[in-house]
Amino acid sequence: MTSFALRAPSLAALLLLAVTALDAQPTVWPDEGPRTWAPRPTEAAITADDLRTRLYQFADDSMMGREAGTLGNIKGTDYIAAEFKRLGLEPAGENGTYFQVLDYGRQQFATNRVRLQAGRRRLTAETEWAPLAPNAALRIGANVTLNAVASVFGGDVASTAPALTADQMRGRVVVFSGQPANGPAPRTVIATQEAGAVAIVFVVEQLPGNAFAERLGMRATVNSTMGGAAVTPSAAVALFGAPIASVSAGTVGQTLSGTWAYTYTALEHPVRNVLAILRGADPERKGQYVLIGAHSDHVGMVRGTNPPEHDSLRAFNTVMRPQGANDRVSIDAVTPAQWGEINALIAKARSIRPPRPDTVNNGADDDGSGTVVMLEIAERMATGPRPARSIIFHSHAAEEKGLLGSAWWTAHPTVPLDSVVAAHNMDMLGKGRVTDVKFGGPHTVQMLGSRRVSPEFGDMIDSLNAVRDEPMVIDYSWDRTNRLNRFCRSDQVSYIRKGIPTTYFSTGYSRDYHMPTDEPQYINYDLSARVARFVHDVALTAANRPERLPVLPREQQDPAARCGG
Repeated sequence: MTSFALRAPSLAALLLLAVTALDAQPTVWPDEGPRTWAPRPTEAAITADDLRTRLYQFADDSMMGREAGTLGNIKGTDYIAAEFKRLGLEPAGENGTYFQVLDYGRQQFATNRVRLQAGRRRLTAETEWAPLAPNAALRIGANVTLNAVASVFGGDVASTAPALTADQMRGRVVVFSGQPANGPAPRTVIATQEAGAVAIVFVVEQLPGNAFAERLGMRATVNSTMGGAAVTPSAAVALFGAPIASVSAGTVGQTLSGTWAYTYTALEHPVRNVLAILRGADPERKGQYVLIGAHSDHVGMVRGTNPPEHDSLRAFNTVMRPQGANDRVSIDAVTPAQWGEINALIAKARSIRPPRPDTVNNGADDDGSGTVVMLEIAERMATGPRPARSIIFHSHAAEEKGLLGSAWWTAHPTVPLDSVVAAHNMDMLGKGRVTDVKFGGPHTVQMLGSRRVSPEFGDMIDSLNAVRDEPMVIDYSWDRTNRLNRFCRSDQVSYIRKGIPTTYFSTGYSRDYHMPTDEPQYINYDLSARVARFVHDVALTAANRPERLPVLPREQQDPAARCGG
């Protein structure tokens, strides 16, 4: 699951935790499994040992945390594609492959390739002006060339209406004081493009920081030829011969000449979705799809030169951060009694093994657990009776970078998007013990979103659960609150935004969330297998329904579920 802006205590500081002679009762911290597991052939049934076999490979240190855009993620996605092929699933990516490559790479303005001149005066990049990156909201494009284009002052950008006519803006560079706030572009900015302005310039007190720094992200593809830049008040004086506060709207300034381009370079290790299809058996319904997905990526290697000590970090989180990186805790705020619990846990670990600095964020739970459950479901379906509708398995790319893989696929689907009748997203299915999460237990699964687009989807799941031989205890509490922005932080959002009935399955945050302690030895494989069988049955039921799940009109769907989209 993708993180959001929370700052954890210094991991390096946890190397320095010392065992003290405080008399305290230690919090229970079981060693749930072996640190290694020999691979063995998987079987058709969904079993805990199959999940172990898969996860000890997928979340191994050799995968280097599977960060999108790295060799580790290539290894992980190669493994997923190889499993799809072994199971006889049809490739559902691009060009007859299992892969769909995202336009994710390196982007930047190069300082030696940008120039802006006001009249005869050359403005200094980074101190007097900076180009603006492509921006769809502001309708700013990526490549700009100005050849002695006249400038005109358009007034305050925050004005409720444009101060200039279209004729005054057409073919010119329009200069505004101030800069737009985040969100939709103000009417003043929209009017410049509608009028045919060549570029737009904002006079700001402080230029954008790191304007020329290299960025990793999705390729900027704004359908606009209008350029954008920011200039300082002193540079504005060079344009209009007076402080901007004394310039009237409509005043024509110096001509502007210059050029800048926002360049994109693909990564050596591409970011890619992995997709496969199990073709349905019913000629009338096999052109419809039930989607089952989980994300392949995690957050990579530990940054910095002082990695945390594994057992000290886990001891601290066991006592102080039960939801891992979600919990903001100052080390200075830890009480003596809490230090006693922490140090007792460290002492217990030291009695078994020496300290071990940990440099890999393995992502066993997030989302290795969802990935291997998806593969187990795929194997079960591929070896059993074919469902009526087709099943599409989607290993989402770059969820940790902002749900990029699922968003890319729903914008560039490899099957018709309106043929997807239901989607199931699985993220963090590896914990769920009572010692891991609130309301946890051996039969518990957290579910979000099942009724937000199609109430009948939620009803179907509840009815199915009531008659299954191994019913689940469904925890709907996260679906009734906006705690930690939970629903908006995984790939179900991309499907909900397209009006696809979608359910998110999880066993919850734990002390290892976004930590290097998220390793296969701590996974609750019995519960993961139980949840996997549940999701299998839910997806199979959706695939075999005589009719598609009915979808609410968009205006009746829960707007909060679209998470601003």
